[in-house]
Amino acid sequence: MGQDGLIDPAADMNIQAALLDAVSEAISAAILVYDRNDQLLFVSRLAHAFIPISPAYLKPGLRLRDLLSALYDTGWRGVSAGQEDPTCHNKDEWLARQIAAHWKERLDIQIVDEKRRWTRYNKRRLPSGYGICVMSDITEQKKREEQWRADVERVQLTEEILDNLAHPVFVQDRDLAVVAVNKALCALLDVNAEASLGRGLAEFFDRQIADRLTTVARHVLENGQDAEVTIPVGSGPDDAIPMLVHIQRVGKPGRYFVVSSFVSTTALSGKRDHVVADALADQPFDDRQGLSPNARLAGRKALLVTADRAFETNALEVLEELGLDSCCVRNEAELEAVLNIAGSVGVNVDLAIVDVEMDVGCLGIIQSFEIDYMTLENYQVDTDLRFTVMDRLTALHTVAPVDDWEIDTGAEVATPTTGPIPLVLVAEDNPVNQIVFSQILEGLGFAYRIAASGTEVIRLAGELHPAVIMMDITLPDINGFEAARRIRDANRHTGYAVPIVGVLPQPLDRDRENCFAAGMADVILKPLSPDMLESVIRRVLPEVAAAFKH
Repeated sequence: MGQDGLIDPAADMNIQAALLDAVSEAISAAILVYDRNDQLLFVSRLAHAFIPISPAYLKPGLRLRDLLSALYDTGWRGVSAGQEDPTCHNKDEWLARQIAAHWKERLDIQIVDEKRRWTRYNKRRLPSGYGICVMSDITEQKKREEQWRADVERVQLTEEILDNLAHPVFVQDRDLAVVAVNKALCALLDVNAEASLGRGLAEFFDRQIADRLTTVARHVLENGQDAEVTIPVGSGPDDAIPMLVHIQRVGKPGRYFVVSSFVSTTALSGKRDHVVADALADQPFDDRQGLSPNARLAGRKALLVTADRAFETNALEVLEELGLDSCCVRNEAELEAVLNIAGSVGVNVDLAIVDVEMDVGCLGIIQSFEIDYMTLENYQVDTDLRFTVMDRLTALHTVAPVDDWEIDTGAEVATPTTGPIPLVLVAEDNPVNQIVFSQILEGLGFAYRIAASGTEVIRLAGELHPAVIMMDITLPDINGFEAARRIRDANRHTGYAVPIVGVLPQPLDRDRENCFAAGMADVILKPLSPDMLESVIRRVLPEVAAAFKH
């Protein structure tokens, strides 16, 4: 405001320019304002990002024709029309068309340059003759639109594929809500496809079955490890058909889905008495004995060793489905008492199933009675128990358990009398897993040493020069990743890079990546098995494994 109390026109114009600049930044768009003579009155600071001419040249007072002429000289074409007009043979003709376009009352166009950058131009000519042009970058919006169209096409294609599958299938999102079902599933469960979407499994199954499927699906979603569950499907107990549900995770991090597909495990030949009782095996009958697998399991005896009530309940349910006689003990005293009584009356326990959370002394008691056993984590009851039991108890030759076990932490194990014995250095702090490692490696004929910490495995790697290292990643004091890196650094001075195999408790992508980043050659997952260990040793140490006969 001037000394006479009137508003200073120059100050007023500065305020208006500041306000327009603030609006321009708020909406992330460049703004041009020009008068009825097509002379620029305002150019926002963001305009330089959209108009490829010198900032010193782009300022109020510049004629619109001169601006367009400068743009033409840079190779810019067809902005106002949205596309280059092939009928414009010279600069003057092109400029005339652009000026005419700027005098239109309203013009909205979108253009894309050679770098795939999309720009929207909104132009208005007011009744007063003033013109406004707003320029905004819509590249991300266009990408989202393209992604949306691609997603829609994929969804439509996926729906067509699902509907043409003979097997019932449903898909859950990361919240475990059903997002897709196929026609076969709708027919199997007698549900409406549209009404099914967005709902939980309790809308399709009994509460107990829904909870069971949800538990396994959540584990698969979190760990990426496929699982299989057998459930009865039907309108009632008499009509229920056992179905094997294969559950797997698909997609990418942040966009994972769980896909569950059903396969009937029954074989119908026109009469109900021909329905195969086995709801678990891929083959309905065993050709060697003419019996279904769970018919062969009838009367076999399993002993659970766990203090976890949920573990007990779920495991007993699975064992009952398999046709086994089973019971549970909760500590070492109960375990020893039950095995003593069973031995005194001539009852043979075919398999002991041990919760990994139990004390290691339980394994010693089981082995003293020469009983085959398996160790299991809680989440594996639904995913692994039935199939491992079937594999153990329906095989023609059951592998007898090792009579005596001992974890050697002081000297190499002497096994074969001829030829070099590959030494496997095992980094594992869990006592149960130490025993599993020792028995498997003894059975395979490898010498081994056990290290219970990261510091110890680094020291032994330098002293013993092992053929291969099995590295648990969750070691105390120094984790497996850091231990592997330090061993690799030491290897640079010796010239020998010992193969290191990461042992993962869960199949997480980030753990696998961290293993390879730390210099490991391969990874395996718990629970361990002889085939798994032998296979990975042959992969990372083929020349030694091929020469070593066990």
